[in-house]
Amino acid sequence: MEISRLAQTDADEMSDSILVQPDARRTHSTGKLLGTMAASLLVGAWAGSHFGLTPGQSTVVSSSENLQELSQIIAKPERGQCSSWKEDCFSSGCCDIVGYTCYQTKPGIAKCMKNCTASATQLCTQPQSIMEPVLQDASAVGTSLYCFSVYTKDTGTTKKTEELETIQYQFSKGLSIFACEQQDVFADVQVEVGPGLQTIKVVDAENDWHFAKRKETGAWVNTGMFTQVWKAIASGGKTSSADWVVKVDADAVFIPSRLTEKLASQLVPPSGIYLENCKYVEYGYFGNLEVFSKAAWDKLIEKIDECKADSQINWKVGVHQGKYGPMGEDLFAQACLDKFDVRRVEAFDITTDGACPADRPIDEQKNKKWKPTCAWTATSAMHPFKKVKDWAACHDATMDAFGLTLS
Repeated sequence: MEISRLAQTDADEMSDSILVQPDARRTHSTGKLLGTMAASLLVGAWAGSHFGLTPGQSTVVSSSENLQELSQIIAKPERGQCSSWKEDCFSSGCCDIVGYTCYQTKPGIAKCMKNCTASATQLCTQPQSIMEPVLQDASAVGTSLYCFSVYTKDTGTTKKTEELETIQYQFSKGLSIFACEQQDVFADVQVEVGPGLQTIKVVDAENDWHFAKRKETGAWVNTGMFTQVWKAIASGGKTSSADWVVKVDADAVFIPSRLTEKLASQLVPPSGIYLENCKYVEYGYFGNLEVFSKAAWDKLIEKIDECKADSQINWKVGVHQGKYGPMGEDLFAQACLDKFDVRRVEAFDITTDGACPADRPIDEQKNKKWKPTCAWTATSAMHPFKKVKDWAACHDATMDAFGLTLS
């Protein structure tokens, strides 16, 4: 299998990742949603769904717990503990590519694969080391959301955006983040979002907003600005009563009720979790919809400055010796949380994202401008819709098709 590189494609600062050619998939994105329940019942299914059962799990979890609980307590181990997708993964029990599962194919031998079919010559079990990531101390939490979006006036380019107008439309209709229990909009300027609401202005306190631009888009690397946004959120205090913190891109059509429905059964360990949303890449925490449990968020806030100064994270250079340039805010957040042992849970069905190649239909793999067909899509978010009319049309289409059952 060939491995290719995923370069910067989006002014939203999608993190650069290693991409493995995705499986052929249906264009009907609803399959992502409908497949989750069935996949969660398959033994050893880390790969097809974001929550799966593992062999031997009942030795750790009481048999009185229901299947739904069993299907929610697996999280990936610390990234550095996982094997390269090209290596024997028997000893680690996990793979460095998001969405790949470590399957034991012969006694003492295991491979990283998207899926596995057992045969007379091939086992499809998971190594016992897979037991390590079982979250034995995880518990249910609530579903209240603090949601935020960020508007950037000085993007570094002359290209006109409708980011602010889209947020203003969302506010006028009570949609997207404005349907969360609590919300804020941050920006590099103070402007009116709507009656009684202005953006919360953040400033370049550390002189690191405009040190580099993306080669393809000409947009400023956004990590410096977002670290100031995160600090402003912390000082605002709204997250203290929230169970989850959710960052939503302005051009992502977001239905909060769909997300809370999924989070209702998610178990969370004391150290917290975050939800990886793009598979077949090294770092699958894509920025159109970032979901942090409260404990994970608190850890990020606690460690922002330490992670910015960390020579191993080295955010101004970036991963792979800077081949893809400095880290965007989503990749930086993930690298920081990984460093401090916050667990990641694969949640590939919370968003359908044109920036995630695995979300594109097989015949659209090279189309970086692909967008989901919203009337067919029942995920919590759909992305990208950069014009107000397109955002509104997508929202109306998905609500007309699925609103009665999912929102």
